[in-house]
Amino acid sequence: MRYVLLIMFCSLGCLAQPNVHIRGHFDGFPSSQYQISLNSPLTLAPSKSILEGKTDLNGCFHTDIRLDSTQKVTIVCLGYRVDFLLSPNDTLSFCNPSRSFFPQVQGNTAKLHQFLYESMLFGKDSLAEKPLFKHISSENYYTIVNDLSAQYWERYQSTCDTSNAYINAYISASLEGQDYLRKQAYLRSQGEQSRNEPIRFKVLGEEARISELYIDALQQHLVGMNLGSRMMRGVFFQVDSTFWEKGYQNAYESLRKVPLTRELVLAQLVQRTLFTRMSFNGQDIKINQSLFQRFKEDFPNSPHIKTLAEAINNFPVRFRQQEPPKK
Repeated sequence: MRYVLLIMFCSLGCLAQPNVHIRGHFDGFPSSQYQISLNSPLTLAPSKSILEGKTDLNGCFHTDIRLDSTQKVTIVCLGYRVDFLLSPNDTLSFCNPSRSFFPQVQGNTAKLHQFLYESMLFGKDSLAEKPLFKHISSENYYTIVNDLSAQYWERYQSTCDTSNAYINAYISASLEGQDYLRKQAYLRSQGEQSRNEPIRFKVLGEEARISELYIDALQQHLVGMNLGSRMMRGVFFQVDSTFWEKGYQNAYESLRKVPLTRELVLAQLVQRTLFTRMSFNGQDIKINQSLFQRFKEDFPNSPHIKTLAEAINNFPVRFRQQEPPKK
């Protein structure tokens, strides 16, 4: 029996061994704190920090982490953030030039990350903030954006390893989201009369929800705003409860064929609406739980309920609204 337990213990130890090797260099940041975190787009929880350390006198570090599946990994050093899409058994070797958010990657992940940053799926997408041209028709601009998206997809297929189904889905969904957000940027630049012009938005299926860009675009398309921002149509917003209720209902109806995506989008909407009445003086903060009650009725077994409830419970009692009476 003792030998059986020993074998089981050794087996568990092997299973927990690091399987991703990282060599990094933050140029110009010697002896600086860095943090590695995992980002799961399928939960409401913030990114999970899994490792912290310090660079050496040259700004370099070497560490190993464990991944059980392909995930987005974020490394931050003194405010500089770089993202990577890593899989078990990957070796990541990168240098982040001083004051640059575009890492130079070597090794077996180099082509993928060069594509992710050059296509602006990672890092800052300038075209999602400011369009290429302002004085052309919307049809012509949409054609330009569509052509860029098609070129990106063709480049990915021709230069990168396409054997990982997760990465394929992530890239495809991200390009779809990027396409939509860039068109929205063009509409904003055209003034009030063009802002509500409809844009065809393609839903790829449940696998698309792994892309943050896709979910951001889906939120704008169905709710009218990006839930991670306090901006709507380029300005800070103040909206009443009817705006959120209409957005919730629209997303609920429109996403019936993709129930997991619907649950995620609506959970994010509820999370955003809980704290829509924030105030800087600390006296006017109220928690609105009306949509949370509906979400619990619509998705009684959702794992997101626990996260939402914890957010409410962590707020001081004096800032909470009374829960609406049950019908």
